[in-house]
Amino acid sequence: MGKIRIDKNIIQTIFVKGGILLLNFAVTIFVARLWGAEGKGVVAIFAADLSLIAIFCNIFTSSSASYYLKRVGASALMTQAYLWVAIISGVLAIALSFYNKGVSLTLPLFIVSIFLGYITFHSSLFLGAQKVPYYNLLTFLQPLLLLVFMFVINYCDTSLGYYSYFYAQIISLVIVFIISKILMRKTFGRLKFILDKAVVKQSFLFGWQTELSSVFQLLNYRLSLYVLGIMMDMSVVGVFSIGMSVGEAIWVFSRSISLVQYSNVLKSGNTAEAKKETSRVALYALYASIACLAIIALLPKDFFSFIFKGEEFEYAKRCVLLMSPGILAIALTNVYGNYFSAIGCLKILILKSGAGLVATIILVLILIPRYGIDGACISNTISYIISSLILTIAFFSKGKDK
Repeated sequence: MGKIRIDKNIIQTIFVKGGILLLNFAVTIFVARLWGAEGKGVVAIFAADLSLIAIFCNIFTSSSASYYLKRVGASALMTQAYLWVAIISGVLAIALSFYNKGVSLTLPLFIVSIFLGYITFHSSLFLGAQKVPYYNLLTFLQPLLLLVFMFVINYCDTSLGYYSYFYAQIISLVIVFIISKILMRKTFGRLKFILDKAVVKQSFLFGWQTELSSVFQLLNYRLSLYVLGIMMDMSVVGVFSIGMSVGEAIWVFSRSISLVQYSNVLKSGNTAEAKKETSRVALYALYASIACLAIIALLPKDFFSFIFKGEEFEYAKRCVLLMSPGILAIALTNVYGNYFSAIGCLKILILKSGAGLVATIILVLILIPRYGIDGACISNTISYIISSLILTIAFFSKGKDK
């Protein structure tokens, strides 16, 4: 019975993630067609900043919340998470404002970060409680509502330009937050504000190790984006971000599978059966990703310029193909990474992400000044492969070591 339930959750999650992929793709098209490569570049930098803030918020809202739910209860976890998200969102939104080139994003970044952090926390509790359908509902609603409100706001006032995206983000997140609170009440009852120093310490010690790996991984994924923004211009960033978005969208299968497998391993623990199942579903993720890349390779480059309404976007296909070996490597090892997180083996995650980041730092400084976008793609590919190799070796040789 357990296996059937897991398989149903995986199938449901893949369909949901597939829907999210299509919605995010529609948002990307909308942004690119209306505001061009420059507008897409601004939105891409905003998304990268948001991801960076989210990682620091996730110390108390992500894996640590799922891991400690059954140990300390939801109330103590909620109090520390809410306070932490509010503080971190404010501090980092102001700090990141010094980077943005003449675009005032501080206030929308602060508001979006807070609501996204709270929704992430609620979603993590649902994973810890094996309420995967609730998690899927929340993650699907946000991009759906974002797309709807982008159309509505832009239709009502076209002079807002790409600020329509930021306003739509805020409205959609507020609605999803309200829905998540209703589901929280249904699942956990009325929660109380309890600040327990021991729980704060435990959650922080667990969370910072997980998120240190995530910080390294994010910079591993996004450092090339920032370097392109500094050395070139926002239109170049926009084109590169399209290639990255299309390439990373392929990870929808591995992320869906690893999400459900993570929830299952949290429940079953570090058993031989759990490791065997993880190894099996990782191969499924790899096969699905190969099929997706094959389809992209067959598309004419004119397809991208037609979809995104600009000849400059033709280069996006080349970006995807240059990054394809790294994309496949990550597709396979996403599942391994969530396995280690579920059993509390966090040092290997820090090691693999740190090694990938070191490679990225060295490579982008050498390759981007010389080769531009191609250099950014090659840097990402090599970095992805290095971090994936470390994780694969660890999984098959030390999968039971904590």
